[in-house]
This record gives sequence, C-alpha cells and structure tokens, in this order.
Amino acid sequence: MIEKHDMTEEQIREYYGWAEIDPDRAVVAGETGTWRVIYHAGKYGIDDGGVIKIAWRDVSDWQHPQFDDPAAPAYASVSTTGPATLKAVFDRQRYIRPWRYCVTIDVFDDSLSEGDTITLVLGDTSAGSAGSRTQTFCQDAFEFRAAVDWCGTWVYTEVPSPKVSIVSGAPHRLVVLGPSETTPGEAAWIGIKAEDAWGNPCAKYAGKIKIDADGLVGLPETHAFEPNQRGAMRFEGVRAPKPGIYRVRAWDEALGFGAEGNPLISRETRPDRRPFWGDLHGQSEETVGTNSVASYFRFAREKAWLDFAGHQGNDFQITKSVWHEIKHRANTQNAPGKFVAFVGWEWSGNTPVGGDRNVYYPGDDGPLHRSSHVLIEDKSDVTTDCQHVADLYRGLKGVDALLIPHVGGRYANLTWHDPNLEAVIEVLSEWGEFEWFLKEALEKGYRVGFTCGSDDHKGRPGAAHPGSGAFGVYGGITCVYAKELTRESVWEALKARRCYGTNGQRVLVEMTVGGQPMGSDLTTQTPPEIAIEVWGTAPIEKVDIFRGTDIIYTHPQTIPRQQNRVRIAWSGQRIRARNRLVRWDGAVKLDKGRIAEAIGFAFDSASEGIQSADDHSVTWTSVTTGDTDGIILTLDAPSDATLDFETPVVSHSLRLSEIATGPVVIDAGGIDMQVVFEHAPVGIGREVALTYRENELLTGCHPYWARITQIDGGKAWVSPVYVERQ
Repeated sequence: MIEKHDMTEEQIREYYGWAEIDPDRAVVAGETGTWRVIYHAGKYGIDDGGVIKIAWRDVSDWQHPQFDDPAAPAYASVSTTGPATLKAVFDRQRYIRPWRYCVTIDVFDDSLSEGDTITLVLGDTSAGSAGSRTQTFCQDAFEFRAAVDWCGTWVYTEVPSPKVSIVSGAPHRLVVLGPSETTPGEAAWIGIKAEDAWGNPCAKYAGKIKIDADGLVGLPETHAFEPNQRGAMRFEGVRAPKPGIYRVRAWDEALGFGAEGNPLISRETRPDRRPFWGDLHGQSEETVGTNSVASYFRFAREKAWLDFAGHQGNDFQITKSVWHEIKHRANTQNAPGKFVAFVGWEWSGNTPVGGDRNVYYPGDDGPLHRSSHVLIEDKSDVTTDCQHVADLYRGLKGVDALLIPHVGGRYANLTWHDPNLEAVIEVLSEWGEFEWFLKEALEKGYRVGFTCGSDDHKGRPGAAHPGSGAFGVYGGITCVYAKELTRESVWEALKARRCYGTNGQRVLVEMTVGGQPMGSDLTTQTPPEIAIEVWGTAPIEKVDIFRGTDIIYTHPQTIPRQQNRVRIAWSGQRIRARNRLVRWDGAVKLDKGRIAEAIGFAFDSASEGIQSADDHSVTWTSVTTGDTDGIILTLDAPSDATLDFETPVVSHSLRLSEIATGPVVIDAGGIDMQVVFEHAPVGIGREVALTYRENELLTGCHPYWARITQIDGGKAWVSPVYVERQ
C-alpha cells in the first residue's frame, strides 16, 4: 500500500477518493438554499465500520445542520449509491481545530466500493424545510473538508475537497466614517460604503448617492459608485473651512436608506495630541480566522478606515512560516502618517495557567513564546515555549512589549499581572461586553487603561459584525490620543493608558481628572475635579463617573424620559467561560390598551430582532454575551395595564404604574443577567460637557473613570486617572 505522504494529489484522489459540491458556484453571504456535498470512493473503498467526515472551520456561522425534523430549517440528509447503511450526526467539535464543525457519517451493514458515492444534502427541502442558511460573511475560498476513515481504524485521510467563494449580498445600509479631529484648511478625508444586511461591504454596489457635506469643502454633491470601488469610496482632500462640529450625511434615494457620519471636530489650532482609531485584535485563516493576513490588514485600512491595527493569531497554530508572514504583512502595510500596523500574536494558554494575552511589539520584530506547540508539527523551537503566563513575563523581561489581557473563548486569569507589560486590558470584543473583567482588575489594584477590539475571525477588523454564530456583539474599537500617526506615537499612548474603548462607534470623549488626561497618575492634596466632554454618534443617555467600581455621579441626575414609551432591555452572560451566550427569544403581551409601535433596541445582528408585532404582543429573537438588547414600545394604555414578559431565562408581569417612579430591575442570575423595565430615555443631546468635583479625598489610590451610554446602546469606557492622596 502506498502511504499518503508519498502520494500526489491525483494519487490521493485515485486511492482515497474525492469530494465535490453541487451547485458549484459563488455563494451569497446569508442566502438560504440547498447544497450537496458528494464524496466519491477511491480504490480502497470504505469498509463496514468506516467513517466519512465533512468538516468546515468553526469560525463559520453556516447554519448548523440537523437530521431530526425534515420540516424544520437546516434539515440535512445523507444517501449512498452503494449497499451500506449510513448514519449522520452534526457536532461542533468532531475534527481537528480549526475544522471542528463536522458532519460525521458512519458506514455500516456493508461496504462501499470504488465509484460509490455518499451525498450529504445541506438544506434538504423535500419534506418542507426552508433550506440551509449559508455563512454570513465573505470568504475567498470556503472549504467543506472531507476526510475518510476507509478501514475503520480511526485514522483519517483528507481528500481533495470542494471550495466555493462567499460573496456579499444586496446593499442594505450606508456607512459614513471620518477622522475625529482636524483644523481649518487641513486636508482630511471621508469614507462612504455600502454594506449588506450582514455587514459585508457590497462589492457590486453601483448606487448613486447624495452627500450633504455639512459645510465641509471637497466633497461632491453626488457620487456614482464604480465597479473598481467595490462598494467603498474614500474621499481625500476634504477640508473644514472654520472651527466647528461637522457631520457628513449620505443617502441613496433609489434604495431608500442613508447614514450620518461620526462627528468631525475642527479645532482652531492643532492640539498636542489627537484621537486615532484602531482595532488591535483579530485573526486570519493562517490560524483560526478567515482569508489571509494580507487581506486582514487591507480591510482594516481600506474598508474599515482604521488608523491602526494589530493581528493576533493563536500561538499554537503559528508555524515559523506563518510568523514570518504576519511580520511581513504588518511591516509592509505600516505607513507612518497613514496607517499603523503592529507586529504581534496571542499567547493562548488555558485559563488556569494565565488565559489569553495579546502580545505586541513596537517595531518590525519580536520573540515568539508560544503557550504550546499542540498544532505545530515542527518542534525544533519548543524550548522557547512559555507554558505559564509567569514564564511569559520572564521571557519578555527586558523586551519592549505590550500585553493586553482579554476575554475571548478563554478568559485571561487576572491572578497574575505584570504592571510593566500590562498597561491596558480589553473590555469588549465580538465575544461580548465584559465590564466585570474591567472591575476585577480595578478591585485587584491594577493600574490599567481600557481598550476594546473585535477579536474578529471573519476578515473584517474594525467593522466586525457578529453574524449568527458564537460571537454575540459588534466588535469594538479603541481610540488613542497620540502626537502623530506612527508606531512610536501610538505605542507611547497605549503604554501611557491614554486611550479608551467603544462598542464600535466613534464616540469622541475627552476626560481630565485634576487637570490630568485619561491614563495619568495624579498625586494631590485636594479632592479632584473630573471634566468630561462627549461628542456622540447618537443622543447621549447618561455619563457615569466611577471611583473604582462604584458610581459616584451620573449626568444628568434626572434622566429625561418619554412617558408613553417603555423600554424593556435584557443583558448579561451565563458564565465567564466560552459558552457564555444567553438566548432571550421571547414575547411580551399587553392586557389593556394597545401597542402603537414596537422597535428594536441595540440588536447586533440580522439574525436578531423583532419577529412579529401587533396591538397586543411582540415577539423577538435575541442573544446576549454581556451586552444589552431590548425593545421599545409606544403604548396607548392605562397605568393599570400589565405587560407579561416571557423568555426561557426569566418571566415577569409588570403593571405600568410600577415604573412611574423609576426603572424596575429583575435579576436573572449568571453574570450581570437582568431585565430592566423603564420609560424610554430621550437623551440629552449629542454634545455633552460636564464637571464634577469630589466631596472628599480618600486615602490610598483610587481610579476615576467614566462610562458613556447613548440611547442607541452605544457605549464608551474611558481609562482611569489614578488619584493618590499626597
């Protein structure tokens, strides 16, 4: 018998078989249909007791197949032209990472011979199923990887397998982005793009848009997108004629949608430091993500219009060649004054030995200390591994490096902390919103700043929609106040904690405590004054000022609300670990009066939202992973009317009169899981300035920080100033 490692691809096809897909065409992201993956047996055939695996990357959110209900969505079936019997199951972890989503097909009661086929039908509609919904994000080459245990020995041989491209769908929204600061006459830019319902830039968008420049000079009044622009256009040479706040608007009249950009503040003179936006966290297909690392950085720069980005592959998948490619692409893409790309990787130790830490370097290179070589065949450099985070601290001693603990699949264990390396921690990513993580660090007395990132696995850093899989929220971004857009300057800002994170929106925030900027250390003899300015992307609901983990002031002290509108919002996560997602699919019913209108609040994905609504009831689908989702009801109902709220997590009946004096909060267990019933906030404007002075100066060191919340669910977490009594 010829061993597989000695075979050409044609010989593998001949002896072990091969697989194909029907229809073999480009797949539109998120479409629903039927696909057949057909395995052709080779000369070895498949013995009674053999197995076929059809696997795909576990980052994919292709709808999970089910084999039990022929009338339900995503029904799948298997059949063979041979005499054997088949049994198929789908499991989330049945093959080798990252190919863990897997249909396993057992062959029994007889064998299969050369030329026999096994057909897996994804989205079998023969008994009433609507079909299978495809992956919601674009991919150059999505693969159904087929592997055969032809001899029933649990030894699998991968065979030539089908690949299809996944492309963007129809335009669903416009997005307008730009820098946050400029000066009169200085050249700036504005980016406008079209996205489909799942957040993919629409490569074939050919719409004609109108542009309201809000007084900026250099933007056309209209723009017709051309094929080579692939749905995204960055307009250069845009200028503010005078100081002020500018918000560009664009709309497509033919398709009936539009968007407003983030605030662009024109200052009279250029400040010493200015805000730059970035996403420091994501992966590509070289490890567990999608598309190449080169594509990853191009998207950050050309589609998300970030100022800086990092790439953080799981270390136990980074071979020597992959590490070379990551460094090469980061260094190639780095362009001072235009775009900053950092070299880095993710130390991916299990939580008991330290948990996930992202590692960054300020220059072109740095040491790679993996947590293990578990998925790397070449063990020649295994002695450089750091199996515990304490080993990593020692391995990086004397090296100019930055570590960012974060919550991903694994969460970082904050039992260990190196203040010289860990200047900031990550509060939010696509995995969820983790304010508990921030507070745990502060409770332990660590002096850290706050960042947000995406941990994007879908090839969309800086514009990371969650899709319909394990990710729960839109990816975050980080704002740094740096002197210029260079590696050195952004690095200095991160190390100085002069940064803050948001849940994806470019909310501009300035904060000083005792006259010192965010991230500072302040020694004083007088109670500090906290000054905050916010320029929102939507009306501001409130600004919370914290001392440590306690809210000491909320602005405004009385939140203005609409008495005929009720917001019901649910939030939280099950556990700290990987399977933290909470499913809140449910309904609310009104027993008197009527529901005049129902709109969604802070839903993150096209897979979530209101499913039905009438005068007396609303239903929805929703998941949370620490974040908040909800609905806002406009009611024509008496105060003694009752709302009956029902979800698998918690059910509660509430009389409308109960929220007349303030929100009603229902605890739901888990980590920060709760439901809040309240009259809907109306916001206090998109520009807010406030000051607050502490009444006393406590002994010890106290972090003063802020959380900004918009009425659309947008949030920002501003790094503390650490105040110590002299």
